[in-house]
Amino acid sequence: MRRTTITRQLIGKKKLSYLYFLGLLGFAICMIGFAGPLAGTAAAETGKDTGKTSVCAECHEDLAAAFKGSSHNALGADCIDCHGEGAEHVKEGTAGTIMAFKNETPLEKSKQCLKCHKNSTAQYLAGPHAKAAMDCTKCHKVHKKQVMAHPSKLCVGCHQDVLAEFKLNERHRLQEGILECTTCHDPHGPAIRERLAGFKHEACLKCHTDKGGPFLYEHEASRIEGCSSCHDVHGSPNRHMLKHQNVAQLCFSCHAAAPSWHSRFTTSDANCASCHSTIHGSNLSNIFLK
Repeated sequence: MRRTTITRQLIGKKKLSYLYFLGLLGFAICMIGFAGPLAGTAAAETGKDTGKTSVCAECHEDLAAAFKGSSHNALGADCIDCHGEGAEHVKEGTAGTIMAFKNETPLEKSKQCLKCHKNSTAQYLAGPHAKAAMDCTKCHKVHKKQVMAHPSKLCVGCHQDVLAEFKLNERHRLQEGILECTTCHDPHGPAIRERLAGFKHEACLKCHTDKGGPFLYEHEASRIEGCSSCHDVHGSPNRHMLKHQNVAQLCFSCHAAAPSWHSRFTTSDANCASCHSTIHGSNLSNIFLK
């Protein structure tokens, strides 16, 4: 009899615990439903968009609609991450209270982007684009999704003179999509490879590995001036993208004081590479005969 009484007491306690749990759950659901409208009201009052771009979209419908498909939105970024707090902007309706990316200097715009993109583009301000007063928005669309399958198409919008070189008969295959401008050049970094000279010609050796050695006997031009001392790296009307159509003219442009036994050779009929065949470097001959 006593055992039955104890069992009933335990069952009663379990029912009370279960009812207590259901009560707490119901209270929590009610609070969540009540807090939602309050959050929306607070966002409208402060100008801070606690729910992505809903507050900003009330005025900037086109930008907000485009932003939904952007890479920034996919990463969880919000309007205030780039434009700053919008309380005064909503209250006064003027662009002067936020980072509008309109009247600010290129340096101010780029610094705002670098607050997030500091790891991948930390040296941008030391590069030629930043020094030319170009900010990030010159190339990147921040409110829209931008897929750069061929970034070179963006580069040639400014570098028309370089594009013309890529249309010559001897050229790197940019138009065919074999490589891009970014294969050799870092648009966000300093111009350490701008002229691809000296040890900086390693940009070329990423593809032309056989020309880099190491060699016991090196062609000084490749180590001091780099590949561009002999080659027009974007394109040339001459074979092998050489700076001169005639090989002898190219060689004599540096080696003007040729040995006496070369006196019978002229730039019109001589090809120095016929004898100096390993012109990029050799492990057997210091004058690159083999």
